[in-house]
Amino acid sequence: MRAIKLCFTLCLALILSACSTFNVSTDYNPKLTTDHWKNYRWQLADISPKDPYDSDLTRQRIVNAMNKELQAKGFNLTENKTADFHISYFFLVEPKIDVHRFYNHRCPWVGCSHARYETYVDEYQYGSIIVDIHDGTTNELQWRGIVGSRVSEGATPQEREETIGLAITELMKAFPPKESLKEEKAL
Repeated sequence: MRAIKLCFTLCLALILSACSTFNVSTDYNPKLTTDHWKNYRWQLADISPKDPYDSDLTRQRIVNAMNKELQAKGFNLTENKTADFHISYFFLVEPKIDVHRFYNHRCPWVGCSHARYETYVDEYQYGSIIVDIHDGTTNELQWRGIVGSRVSEGATPQEREETIGLAITELMKAFPPKESLKEEKAL
């Protein structure tokens, strides 16, 4: 019986650890067709010195993760100005606050009036990677994806690379948009 409980607990832990901690949202042109797209190139803006989180290291992690995902989908990186689509990204970190209020009844007997409400405030940094994909011919925005999660302040370089890789993997599951999703949005 203990073995069954232990097995159940381990399975539950694995399932919960597999759940994504990333928030993903996308928007795209409903008339977008990517069948003819084969090549892409990067359009990277200068890194802002005002943002301590965006650096050459962060940029390289994001670009490497995107290249890996896009190449796995059959797209080829090129430096050619006539690429089928162009990619740019923005990195945003902002402070967030979660406020939780709960009723705390610390009274050992019924009818006690020492109950009270307690408030817990959680302050943290929330990071978002915003990826824009533009048509190579018209330079019009065709797809935007945003992935975000809490920023771990004390993360090691390996943990940062892994987190960015997982975030980009989650985001790129939605690119290119599936035909069934386009039909749902059209309704």
